[in-house]
Amino acid sequence: MVNRTKQALFLKTKNIGDAIILTASIAALPLSYRFVDVVCLPHSEAIFKMNRRVRHIFVIPRDKKGLNKIFAYFNLFKQLFKERYDLLAHFSVDWRGAILARLLHVETSVSRQTDRRGSFWHQSFNFLAPNLDIERPMAEQDVDLLRSANLYKKSSAPAYDLSISLKLKNKVNLWLKNHDIHSNHKLVVIHASSRWKFKEIPVTTWAKIIDELKSKKIDVVISGSLDDLKTNALIFDLCQSKPVLTKDFSLLDTAALYQRANLVLTIDSMSTHLASAVKTPVVSIFGPTNEKNWGPWKGKYKVIGLSAKDAEMFACRPCGQDGCEGTKVSQCLVQLDPKMVLNQALLMLKESS
Repeated sequence: MVNRTKQALFLKTKNIGDAIILTASIAALPLSYRFVDVVCLPHSEAIFKMNRRVRHIFVIPRDKKGLNKIFAYFNLFKQLFKERYDLLAHFSVDWRGAILARLLHVETSVSRQTDRRGSFWHQSFNFLAPNLDIERPMAEQDVDLLRSANLYKKSSAPAYDLSISLKLKNKVNLWLKNHDIHSNHKLVVIHASSRWKFKEIPVTTWAKIIDELKSKKIDVVISGSLDDLKTNALIFDLCQSKPVLTKDFSLLDTAALYQRANLVLTIDSMSTHLASAVKTPVVSIFGPTNEKNWGPWKGKYKVIGLSAKDAEMFACRPCGQDGCEGTKVSQCLVQLDPKMVLNQALLMLKESS
């Protein structure tokens, strides 16, 4: 009798950065599960397209409304019921995972303990990982789900895993060439914008950093989606030596750009994780968020964050708040010296050359 290849279903219905972090758990899954199917939100779909072990991607119809949403959920569940999953791992804490764990009758179902849910939630799974711990990387805490089900024995989680196609690489190389950026110069890609404004450093700080990099014959590209154009345009206008803006890059394009770069210089955002995933050195600037939880994972990286060693007023960092006293502005980022960022960037470029 031929053994059937085991099938796994992973659910991660959160942000793009969380989707990238999940690729460490995909890498940690035993090879007896040859492929993994994933349930995710629409904006994370592109991430899983870059992972070679992901077979099917099922997208939550969050953007649909009314009857269209009901029909979309019906079709999603119908597709899932066609499969014979041996493992369901739910890495978020929404109700969809608990309901699916009960309805799909998988042999092994796992999620994490959470104070946000009651007995119905916890009894939906036959394995539960410990509560989230702000002192451990999220990659480790996600892999804890597999550890709790005795599917991963190692003490350290694997690296993130994304693959960039040759077609994407060629597309980005041509774009760089058309913007007079060539491989004989160092390339730094900057990500400066966030939908959470309390994570941003001032545009004037970025302009000073970029002008210094450009003075050293280092090419600079500012990455971002259409939502980031306003912030990126402000930085562009302040620069004496103009960087290049990506403007209409997709997430797939951005991943290829990051892989081509010599360094990614970013605030606390999905760009931190994307740079780690494509194995590009990264310098990541943290304010209120705890870098022990959300910092870069594996590879070459440096985290910049002010603390009490820099000034007593920064003893509160990381505070986990959305800015100082509800202002949406973080003084630990506003008062960051551009030279501190520049020096770390130059050091990382030197070490990686």
